[in-house]
Amino acid sequence: MIFEKNKTKHIMKIRHLLLACLSILVINGQSQELGEFKPKAYGSAKKFRKMPKKLYVANFNVQIEIYKEAVDKKAAGGFRNTITNAAKAKAAVGISSLDKEAIQATVDQLYNEFIADFKAKGFEIISADEAGKTKVYENWKRAEGPFIRETFMPGILSACPSNFSFYYKDKNAFSKIAAGFSKTNTNLSDQLEDALIADVNLVFAFTELGQVLVKGSGAKVKMFIDYRLENSYTFSNERTDAGITAAFDKTKQTQQLSSKVEFTQGKLPIGGSPEAQYTGTTKKPIPINGVLAREKVTAYSKQTSATATSINPVVVIKGSNYSEVTKWLEPNPELYAKGMYMAGKKLVDFHTNELLNVYK
Repeated sequence: MIFEKNKTKHIMKIRHLLLACLSILVINGQSQELGEFKPKAYGSAKKFRKMPKKLYVANFNVQIEIYKEAVDKKAAGGFRNTITNAAKAKAAVGISSLDKEAIQATVDQLYNEFIADFKAKGFEIISADEAGKTKVYENWKRAEGPFIRETFMPGILSACPSNFSFYYKDKNAFSKIAAGFSKTNTNLSDQLEDALIADVNLVFAFTELGQVLVKGSGAKVKMFIDYRLENSYTFSNERTDAGITAAFDKTKQTQQLSSKVEFTQGKLPIGGSPEAQYTGTTKKPIPINGVLAREKVTAYSKQTSATATSINPVVVIKGSNYSEVTKWLEPNPELYAKGMYMAGKKLVDFHTNELLNVYK
């Protein structure tokens, strides 16, 4: 009997220990939904201290990758009496379970909390109607939120908050080159009585192209599933063209997308540069854990070869070899949206606070 009691106590201790360990794992799992965040900034927030407390949000855009294709090609060729045909490999990954309402609610929450932080500091919020009267926005188009819609980049969605409007111009390759010299936000601040101009862009991606070191005699592509808030993301697809056609067809252009929180205010009388500017981003992507399992997707197509001989002096290879792998993912839509909020909040809050902390 004494042995049985001791055995029962021992089992109970093990159960309590396991429950304690499980609780620790659950707590750690919750705190580790986001990976490491390493903020990066250009410019000093201190220069904004003496500027007017008026804010205009020129842009608050959330871009979401939901589909990605990766393609590799190997041209036909030959050497001496051996010929090879062409090969093409294509890997495609998409998400089929996102919830539009959950994403819209997430975008709205990020925007509303962003505005609330400035109002708490006594900022006056300038409306899109007032900004639309400036010379800067002459001949610009106006868009109204809320919306979640496809962009000209296949597989990339753009989400706009409710009760938010913004102005835009259609882009082509020439305007993209000129964008590096653009002073739109500086001129806008100048024409809005030195108002603070905010430009917020968040990019969420779930694929990452892998480097293929050894392809052999064929075409090969490799992608990793990796859900994150991107710091810098280069969009390209099979239609991307470096030739002159890309100047007139933006669907063939490579696009550089980046997450940032940028503030611009004032305009210097000489040179036209802003009196104060701060651009906040992250040194590397912010991983969003616990939503999508990290895995690899590959496609490979081997070239076919034929060698002419004295017995068979003429060889012909018709067509080309083609391989395609397509994978659809179904993450929990609520967790996906929650991850968006947590990562976006982390980036936006950090850099917004860097600015607002200079105001007393």
